[in-house]
Amino acid sequence: MTNTLALKFDRDSWGRLVLTLEDGQTHVGVEPIRCFPLSDPERSIALLDTDGHELLTLPGLDSLNPDARKVLEAELATREFVPVIRRVVSTSNPNPPCRWSVETDRGETSFQLESEDDIRKLGPDRVIIADSNGIRYTIPDLRQLDAATQRIVQRLV
Repeated sequence: MTNTLALKFDRDSWGRLVLTLEDGQTHVGVEPIRCFPLSDPERSIALLDTDGHELLTLPGLDSLNPDARKVLEAELATREFVPVIRRVVSTSNPNPPCRWSVETDRGETSFQLESEDDIRKLGPDRVIIADSNGIRYTIPDLRQLDAATQRIVQRLV
């Protein structure tokens, strides 16, 4: 069982995240960063000050009280943009470089895939794809996608 930390998160009048520690010390403009965003996103959340220095690392989101966790999860969600690919509609070429048109959980989009190195397997069925602009897309479970999408992705991983 994890001990609940007595941390408090608020927003100042400029919308910046404010952290109040157990001893009452406050830090304005705190930036939460997942230490392991792909392999273990719920564990090890670093809280950085405005200069990028680590204030503390939370063992996990479950170490926070419900109110603090809600604020921190909302902040992390606004900082992270990793669309989930639901289907590959088309590709301009079977091998990179090529343009992919995809359906994601955030709508339809297209992106340029520069190299086979931009597609990585994370476990047996999870895939992460980085486009030419550095935007990451994820496929949480390749087995859940249609057969055509599976063939396109599996050919490159």
